[in-house]
Amino acid sequence: MSKQLIFVDDSGDPGFRGATSSNFIMASAVFTSSEVATKLNDLIDEFRKSLGWQEEAEFKFRKTNKQIVKDLLEVVSKYDFEIYAVYVDKSTYARILPVFDEEKLYNWTIKELLKTIPLNDASIVIDGRSTREYRLRTASYLRHEINASSHKIIDIKTRDSAKDNLIQLADLIAGAINRSMQKDKTDSKTYYKIIKRNIASIKRLDLKNK
Repeated sequence: MSKQLIFVDDSGDPGFRGATSSNFIMASAVFTSSEVATKLNDLIDEFRKSLGWQEEAEFKFRKTNKQIVKDLLEVVSKYDFEIYAVYVDKSTYARILPVFDEEKLYNWTIKELLKTIPLNDASIVIDGRSTREYRLRTASYLRHEINASSHKIIDIKTRDSAKDNLIQLADLIAGAINRSMQKDKTDSKTYYKIIKRNIASIKRLDLKNK
């Protein structure tokens, strides 16, 4: 198998205090072919240009017009890559975990996501959240946890999503899965149906086993 390319982003938020999302989703786009990854990167560039957007304009599920999201997902879903995702239903734990360390939950969720992927020689790119110190802690934690458990050489990097089309793709995927869980939304299944053929695994996590 050639080197895996894995792009990771989330939807919702890892907080438990105040008005937070019902679910926290961590999703990935997994490529076993660098040619397919390059092709999709180029296609997303072309799609952005077709909209008349500037080069630095970012596709985000939460902010981007949903018809544009739908159209872009229809373009990319025709290609061979796999989607792995995990999620936490936070409403289940709201009473027993009124205060939870958001950074620890974020990092643990990525770790659990990567454990669902049959990792080989993998290069993993994660959306660069928050401060530089935060990003370095996340990368360090994952290198230790994943490499120690898998005995594989795993390369983990953080990158600004605004500069990476395939992290933006992971954002759209995470958002599509999150929206599919929002039964009150009229388009709850719209985006999920488009990416369904690419989905390899979606796993619900139990914080009681953390």
